[in-house]
Amino acid sequence: MAPWGILTLICVTFIFVEARRYHQKRETKSHLCDPVFNNTNKIQCYCVKDSRKNELIKSADCYSTVDGISQDDPNWKNFDELKNVTKLTFTNTRGVQIKYIPKNALKHTNALLKLEVKYGNVAIIEPFAFANLSHVKEIILTDNQIRILKTNAFAHHADLATIGLDTNAIVEINRDVFIDLPSLEKIYLTSNKITTIHDRAFVHLTNLRELEIDRNNLFSLNSETFSGLKKLEKLDLSGNSLEVIGDNTFVPLKNLRSLNLEGNKIQMLDEKAFKGLSRLTSLSLAHNVLTEIDNNKIFDELKALSLMNLKGNQLKMLKPDVMAPIVKNFYSNVSSLNVEDNNFPCDCRLDWFVYLMNHTRSPHLKLSIENLKCTPSNELREKWMKTIEAEKSAQDQEDVEGVAGADYEYYDETQLNGNLFYTDLRFLLNCTDKIDNAPNVTPNMATEPINSSTVSIKVKETTVATKIVTLVTTHKPIKDTQLANRITPNQGILDLSMESSTTEAAGVNENKEENKEKKPNPYTTSRLATVSANPIEKKGYDDREMASDEAVPDKIKAHRSIQEMKDIRDHSASVANKNVVSVLVLMILCITFL
Repeated sequence: MAPWGILTLICVTFIFVEARRYHQKRETKSHLCDPVFNNTNKIQCYCVKDSRKNELIKSADCYSTVDGISQDDPNWKNFDELKNVTKLTFTNTRGVQIKYIPKNALKHTNALLKLEVKYGNVAIIEPFAFANLSHVKEIILTDNQIRILKTNAFAHHADLATIGLDTNAIVEINRDVFIDLPSLEKIYLTSNKITTIHDRAFVHLTNLRELEIDRNNLFSLNSETFSGLKKLEKLDLSGNSLEVIGDNTFVPLKNLRSLNLEGNKIQMLDEKAFKGLSRLTSLSLAHNVLTEIDNNKIFDELKALSLMNLKGNQLKMLKPDVMAPIVKNFYSNVSSLNVEDNNFPCDCRLDWFVYLMNHTRSPHLKLSIENLKCTPSNELREKWMKTIEAEKSAQDQEDVEGVAGADYEYYDETQLNGNLFYTDLRFLLNCTDKIDNAPNVTPNMATEPINSSTVSIKVKETTVATKIVTLVTTHKPIKDTQLANRITPNQGILDLSMESSTTEAAGVNENKEENKEKKPNPYTTSRLATVSANPIEKKGYDDREMASDEAVPDKIKAHRSIQEMKDIRDHSASVANKNVVSVLVLMILCITFL
């Protein structure tokens, strides 16, 4: 019995010791930043301490461990331990969502510079919710299901620069939500459900520079919507449900640089839709339902605009008179005008794009215009197909006869959805005298008057008679490689001076003399698929890399052989001269000894 008694005594003693230790642990106060295994608080934090002062906490990432913590819970008093923290985050680490802005915690964190509350269920931002954060610079409330911003929700923060309210459920922006925020520069309201912005809702934000209200449900704006935003530089309204941009909508935004209206349902622009935007440099109207822009004064005040996006609308025409006030803005080397994926018919009303292509210094814009697609009429399509067939037949005939042809390209028309490139089929439209199709502006590059009424230019042995006018019909599509050899930097494709034309004609005639037996080369263009048949014929050999299955022409070898022969002749002459000298010396020696 003694052993059993001893064992029982040991067990009772162990249980007593453990129970006492447990009660001591409960009675000992734990800290917010204690490790999880030793932390009994309802709110726990992962804290980052200063590397030089270990007792100083720099930032804290906090979360609730139990649901249903009230605003007045004593645990919020523990945040006095974080009085020196500069960054504080409330998140959903344990799957327990925070349901309000914890004012009783924030009143202890006066040094806070950045506050984040994310992945919670904070339905309402109450008045003066952040009242004790006198030095805060950034408040981020992302993904919290916020529905309502009460009056004075953000008020009296002298240093607050950024407010982030992305990915919530906000329906409207009321007046006086943002009060006395002299340093505020950025507000982000992306991906909410905003349908209404009350008049003068932003009137107190005189220093705001960026406002993003994209991916919401806005359906109307007026001249008071953005009242007070005199320093705003960037406004993003993309992905809403706007149908009309009315007169004077953006008049208060005198300093606006970038306006994004992409992905709305805009079908009409009033005459004064962009009034007051004299400093605007970038405008996007892409992916709307515009069918025409027919008001000649609509872009009058966009004096600085150099980037414009009209992609993915339903435009059937873009008049040169409409673009005339701003067309010069697109001459710079950084300009861009995107009109892809519209419904332009193939006719001479598109000729002003060629005018612009000739004057712009922007490689991107030149390429964009070269790729301008239009929808041909049935008659024009038949003409184009006949032209293609004729060129293919000529190419096939040259291949049979073994005559070297030029580089050629072909269309994969299945990728064009029935459209064609305007610059390729323009020569079929006979737009020669359509001067009215050019914007009514003075070109940057003046052309000297020429006395003769016509100039004949030979291009690859194909004679083209062109009348000297502002816009001249090209009877064949022109490639970049041709332009590089034929046009100086100050000339457009169509603005050829007499001097350059004469020089080119002479050069081509010389080339003709060297290649008398060669026939004209057919030419077909495409930007979708390219097949390089043979190197382009030039007076000098083009030493660019060729496809692996092509033989390198014998020109290089012949050229090198001629050089080698010349070197051999020079060497032979030198040896002969040495032999003559040797004979003369020998004769002199013989005479001397005799």
